[in-house]
Amino acid sequence: MIPLNISLSYYKRKDVQEEIIENAKDREVVARFNDKFSSRPDVLQYPRDILELAKQGASSFHASEELWKNALQLNPMMGKKDMENLRKGWDLVLDIDCPYWEISKIITWLMVKALREFNIDSVSIKFSGNKGFHIGVPFEAFPAEINGEKAESLFPELPRAIASFLLDKISADEKYTKINEDNSITFGGKFRKSIKELENITSKKFSEITKKVCSECGKEIKEIKKPEKEFICKRCGSSVKDNDSDFMKCKKCNIFMEKIEDKKSLCGCGSNSIRSTFNPLSIIEVDTLLISSRHLYRVPYSLHEKSKLASRPFNPDKVLNFERKFAKPENVKISKWRFLGRENVRKGELNELVNKSLRFVVEKEKSEEKDFEREYEDIGEVPEGLFPPCIKSMDKIKDGRKRSLFILANFLASCGWSHDKAEEYIRKWNKKLEDPLREVLIVGQVRYHKQQKKKILPPNCANKMYYVDMGICKPDNLCGKVKNPVSYAGRKGRFLGKKEKKI
Repeated sequence: MIPLNISLSYYKRKDVQEEIIENAKDREVVARFNDKFSSRPDVLQYPRDILELAKQGASSFHASEELWKNALQLNPMMGKKDMENLRKGWDLVLDIDCPYWEISKIITWLMVKALREFNIDSVSIKFSGNKGFHIGVPFEAFPAEINGEKAESLFPELPRAIASFLLDKISADEKYTKINEDNSITFGGKFRKSIKELENITSKKFSEITKKVCSECGKEIKEIKKPEKEFICKRCGSSVKDNDSDFMKCKKCNIFMEKIEDKKSLCGCGSNSIRSTFNPLSIIEVDTLLISSRHLYRVPYSLHEKSKLASRPFNPDKVLNFERKFAKPENVKISKWRFLGRENVRKGELNELVNKSLRFVVEKEKSEEKDFEREYEDIGEVPEGLFPPCIKSMDKIKDGRKRSLFILANFLASCGWSHDKAEEYIRKWNKKLEDPLREVLIVGQVRYHKQQKKKILPPNCANKMYYVDMGICKPDNLCGKVKNPVSYAGRKGRFLGKKEKKI
């Protein structure tokens, strides 16, 4: 809660009002009154509106990443075509949230560094107001058309693709993060953190903040299986499988059996060479990966309810020097570094990044599609009674509601549920929450899945950010044998199906 005297004293500043209005142009803007948002859609047009809303108890202001011809015409039930006709563009906003302040600054610095590698001059940044940062690039930096489609119609798919590509880049490229022989990590060739330091900062084991990838193609190796060993008796032809032994005698013939070892490659590309890389998603949240249409971000210079700090812009190349004390309302000065400023944008300066991001996502989807077909194609519609413990306990969460929505939507789609049935389940789940998600988030996530032709798995169980950190990982005897909530449901269904047949 922000005391009224603090918010009034801050929002009555003319310079703050003018900066908020400048950022609000062509956007849907919603005021927050400490614990709830005002009704949508709404806009901000005049500086005096901000002080008037503050007098009514408004504590912060949030704007859409999308730019609209007339934001007041928006409604939650609007179809995709109507929304695209109303949308005139969108800005790229990479929302990076991390509870570990030192790591948050380093990851954000690496993301800016990666963007600079693509010669993007219009990068801007602001402190989120609490634990992280927002990195922004204006819509004008995008090419007008991408693969024959207008850029304004590629929201939220394109920002998701760019966020995924950049996260992979800072994870896989050793000039951004390098794991040394002693398992310490060097960030950007500048900062070296030992295992002990990282474990103390994050309260996570080193194995939890890294992942195994193929040294040749870079694909993540989610499970390292031992080669299967089978022993065959030359005399009687009997066979035994035993992965732990190197020698085996035939019990019948009392002679040594011949060992046949199945030497499958660790990676689908044929490589058996693997290496460890840093996994940024193990310790940070990138809200951009979960966005849907009408997604909001805290506008520049708006206050934050929990920290009571201002979401202030600053020099994007000075992330490592930023301190939270700079964002105290009494210390805030209007920066010459405007967030999403459009003054010096070069049209099409994002061309190379866009092309590489889309290629990256296409290759990733092809790989995931093969994995899906191999492991999950025969699941069918899974009844609710077979859901894993993490899914069943999701209505009791207090933190991670948007992550839960993302998991649920992917889980139900992968488990063969129809769009209508999945939407009904999600709405019932949302009503059970202590603090339900806004209607527009539900509609956006449901609409996104209806438009997808392919099933997308929820995050794997090993991704602690999505299950352990949310407090919903309640493993039973079967959980240790699967790597994904969908695997749990499918395996349990097949197991019960076999039991029924025996009966």
